[in-house]
Amino acid sequence: MDLEELTQHLSSKKSKFLIFSLGLFVFGIALLGSSESFTHSKVSNNLSNYTVTSGKSFNSILNEFSLNPIQIALLKIFLKRNSLSIAQAGHYDLTNKSWRDFLLSISNGDVVIFKLNIPAGKNLYEIKKIISNSRLNNDCDDFECLDDRFKFLEGTLKPDTYFYKDLSSAANILKKSQDEFFKLASTLWSNKNTVLPLKNLSEAIILASIVEKEAGNDSEKPIIAGVFLHRISIGMRLQADPTIIYGLLPDFNGNITKANLKDKNNPYNTYQISGLPPSPISTISKSSLEAVILGMRNDYLYFVAKGDGTHKFSKTYNEHLEAVKKYQLK
Repeated sequence: MDLEELTQHLSSKKSKFLIFSLGLFVFGIALLGSSESFTHSKVSNNLSNYTVTSGKSFNSILNEFSLNPIQIALLKIFLKRNSLSIAQAGHYDLTNKSWRDFLLSISNGDVVIFKLNIPAGKNLYEIKKIISNSRLNNDCDDFECLDDRFKFLEGTLKPDTYFYKDLSSAANILKKSQDEFFKLASTLWSNKNTVLPLKNLSEAIILASIVEKEAGNDSEKPIIAGVFLHRISIGMRLQADPTIIYGLLPDFNGNITKANLKDKNNPYNTYQISGLPPSPISTISKSSLEAVILGMRNDYLYFVAKGDGTHKFSKTYNEHLEAVKKYQLK
């Protein structure tokens, strides 16, 4: 092979190499373009959420979706290009999510934040159901994680909305709720009305729970609290229907009977017992605590529901009977 032939041969090989390299480059660009294009497609039309368990890899996540090998390869290119290697455990929203947004959210740990609402006026039976219907890890099923410093657990959770990530500890939220309630109640008690006919904060909490269940609105709470404080100060029974109902839980059928009113075996029957029941009967709002702890007795001894969320208050039993005829015996 002479010099000219060698030159032509080398030139031909170089051209083929350049063409091959150019082909690879074009293919690579096309592949990257396809990868980028596919990542903007919607993840799923059927799923609204997805849970990544601890230790799950991106590869195992992709294999759980209905993807073909080419689609998986395109998504792996996206993961590689964006240095996404660790999937954060948690619950993720898939609503209208593209693969790009979904994979980035898993890498960043942008999980769904859930809400647990503990309303005022709810008892532990009801709160237990609220927790069981949540996304919490219920590691305090019977409220055994709570502090029983008052010898009761009922009524010691602060009504509020608590935010959490999927499968967070229920115990942590409940302890936080109880701590906040203790701080609120203790602060109010330190500024209590000095003439209250109550021995301690425990009694104030119990009475505040009764006010919570009796009052239809915040504006009447101080008046209702004043009625009960008046009754306690003169040794009169509280005669509060919500206490009877609580003593019948969890089997209360919705109606208080004459037998229920006469039942001396119900320790929460304030028609039969003197003074306060053994424990609170529900969660308690700040306004109910304030109505009791910062309040004082008034001249009223009776009240009856008017049917519009408010009450008619009376000073004498005869006035009360007239109010009952007007509002209850229509």
